[in-house]
Amino acid sequence: MTFLSRVITEGRDRLGPVVAQRQAKRVDFPLSQFGLRERNGHVTDAHGVVLRELVDEFGSPLHVVQADALRRNAAAAMAPSLARRGADVFFSYKTNPVPAVLERLHRSGMGAEVISAYEYWLARRLGVPGHRIIYNGPAKSAESVAAAIEDEAYLINANSVGDLASITAQAAAVGKRANVGIRVALPGMWAGQFGMDSGSIDVLSMVREARLSADLNLRALHFHRGITMRRIDEVEEYLDDILRFVDYLGAETGWFPEVLDVGGSLSCPTTSGISTKEFRLNRALGTDITPPDPRDCVTVGQMAEVSQARIHAHFTARDIPVPQVVLEPGRALVADTHFLLTSVLDVKADGDITHLVADAGTNIAESVTNEFHQLFNLSNMHGPAEDAYRIAGPICTPADVTYNNWRMAKPAVGDVLAIMDTGAYCIPFSTSFSFPRPPIVLLDAGRTVIVRRGETFDDLVSRDIDLRVDEPK
Repeated sequence: MTFLSRVITEGRDRLGPVVAQRQAKRVDFPLSQFGLRERNGHVTDAHGVVLRELVDEFGSPLHVVQADALRRNAAAAMAPSLARRGADVFFSYKTNPVPAVLERLHRSGMGAEVISAYEYWLARRLGVPGHRIIYNGPAKSAESVAAAIEDEAYLINANSVGDLASITAQAAAVGKRANVGIRVALPGMWAGQFGMDSGSIDVLSMVREARLSADLNLRALHFHRGITMRRIDEVEEYLDDILRFVDYLGAETGWFPEVLDVGGSLSCPTTSGISTKEFRLNRALGTDITPPDPRDCVTVGQMAEVSQARIHAHFTARDIPVPQVVLEPGRALVADTHFLLTSVLDVKADGDITHLVADAGTNIAESVTNEFHQLFNLSNMHGPAEDAYRIAGPICTPADVTYNNWRMAKPAVGDVLAIMDTGAYCIPFSTSFSFPRPPIVLLDAGRTVIVRRGETFDDLVSRDIDLRVDEPK
């Protein structure tokens, strides 16, 4: 060991416990936060389904969807729109493209926001009419754009000059005007391949050209913050930035949108991103990752009302026709409607920290690596949570760690863990890296229904072509 590394190690050993002692301790959410409860020593859903028994019946790991939560979230999100006091809502398909989930959201009247040819096809396959589909994304296929124009999609939002030209060409070929919007990236929003930089002169030229085109019906401006918003003041600041740009664009071109698409980017009440400082302290010193306060989280319904009211007041004060406001939420609608069950395969106590090996890891729960997600040991709910464990998945890479340090009651092989709030991005980001992807079951009023069967080994090679040839004689 070099002199410098020895100094660093000694400093960490001396100061580390002092720093760790000053950090906040995690207070776990109650089961009731997730619609769960304990009955006769078992954790169940609100209708009495024992979660541990789901693993016995369907295997582990296992994605579980709570239909009650889906219906509750969808109804609350659509209520302002249906009462004509809030923005319309289009669900972000990329967040959770599971047909059983999408169908239940659409039953509330919610539209579809899609970003690919596959997602557009899926929305139409599920019976969503064109006028309830918003088509975004930087890589739309020509065929899917033509289909969206033919179906009179509510909006096809252009990300660039080239994207707008492609939409125009498809509209001319189809012989119908395309309902289009222009995506604009304001400072602090997702940019790059996503939308036109608000400072670019090309935004002005796109508006002018689209207004003159016989093949386009320029209806909208589209914005998407990208970085999640949790507090109401963040939402209000975001809307004010949008309205300032709308005023600027109107002054330059004389055009104001009839639709103002303000995107999504809302948080889940019980998850939050892990800061760099918190991650490093947790990894190095074993301090806790602390949960967010669900009470300070803006809901989709609240954003629908605030957006509508703020935009209505802004346009009315300027005697300009008030646009229809639409939202494109994903995470805030479905994150807290799913959880993931995983089983303990091994408990390995031969280093500085005890490793717990589970059968679910970053292959199907990638979001857990950079967000707070409540974890319960369903097999030992009340033991003292004195020791921290590093929870690793089944993949042969040191990167497959979902929790670097998580204090919990002593686990044992065969215990079942529940990772909460996995409804946003865990399923679409999942891979078949060395292990087939697990099934998805839906809990609905006491019934348990498989809505996606688990992959089999045969599934993993079913699309491969056998190019073997006879051995030469």
